Amino acid sequence: MDRMAVEYCTARSLIVESQLGVGTQGSVYSATNATGLIRHAVKIHEREDAYIRERDCYIRLYEDDVYYVNGHRVPLLIHFDDAVQAIEMTIVSPPFCLDFGGAYLDRRADYSPEVWADWHEQKSEAFGANWPATLKIIRTLELHGIYVADVNPGNIRF
Repeated sequence: MDRMAVEYCTARSLIVESQLGVGTQGSVYSATNATGLIRHAVKIHEREDAYIRERDCYIRLYEDDVYYVNGHRVPLLIHFDDAVQAIEMTIVSPPFCLDFGGAYLDRRADYSPEVWADWHEQKSEAFGANWPATLKIIRTLELHGIYVADVNPGNIRF
């Protein structure tokens, strides 16, 4: 069990239940309150830059009252802690759009035109028939100043 997850959850009077996932930016845990009636996801980041990007994206979505993006549920920000690089959010079921650690606020990633062309080709293949709908989700997020670069079928699920 991640020491930072336990530290965060203890401070918030939550109990870590299980690990929901592991990625390049950190680990996500399921945590409940003492009664077991409230269940949230707690993401502990390993890298400060990814934490700050994701935290700021969730703050933006919260401030803009964004709960869905083109019919895809977005986790709601519950709490965050800069000291342990933790983000607490609601748990969502498909269809959803999540994981903004690789996103940029108010600017597109600084990739060359060739890299963007390869990116579009790879993502188009990964999403298949869902690629046009995925592009609409990406464009809708951009209207909120959120430019996602880490787009994959695990983060945008139909």
